Amino acid sequence: MATETIAPDWEFDRFDDGSQKIHTEVQLKNYSRFLEEYTSQLKGIEEALDDAIGDVWDFTLDPIALKLLPYEQSSLLELIKTDNKVLNKVITVYAALCSEIKKLKYEAETKFYNGLLFYGEGVSDACVIEGESQIQMGRFISFLQELSCFVSRCYEVVVNVVHQLAALYNSNKGATKIIESSGVHFQVCFFDKTPNSS
Repeated sequence: MATETIAPDWEFDRFDDGSQKIHTEVQLKNYSRFLEEYTSQLKGIEEALDDAIGDVWDFTLDPIALKLLPYEQSSLLELIKTDNKVLNKVITVYAALCSEIKKLKYEAETKFYNGLLFYGEGVSDACVIEGESQIQMGRFISFLQELSCFVSRCYEVVVNVVHQLAALYNSNKGATKIIESSGVHFQVCFFDKTPNSS
């Protein structure tokens, strides 16, 4: 049985019958049709939501309103799962600290800002009854005690954040590294979203 050898200089001729071009055009048409249908669906959803968002709640017409917000029932430990156990611990610590900061910010905005801003407002010095200022200050002492505990907790959290960042980004060559963080870029730990005054 003789083995046929093909000369290395012999190659198959490419035969182009235009089928690949036709197939490409068909796929492009299918894709453009899909995009048009998807765009129309998105516009329909947007229009449906715009009508609902535009309705303003009127207390006189609807004395009861429902606040429907999604609630995440997963804990941080369930959400943070990677194969690297050290990375899991680092991310868990920072996620817990960011969550604590968010809770403290919410508590400050809802509980303490108004009390501090409006203390003593609405009362003129001319119509103050003798001893009324002392009574008002006595009522305010419990609020100040809560505020003092809140400020102490904020101080503890900020110190903890600084210690955790110092442990992660330690530049001392002799210190043991918890994790290699030279190329890691974490999100901003805390930022204030106050609107611009301009």
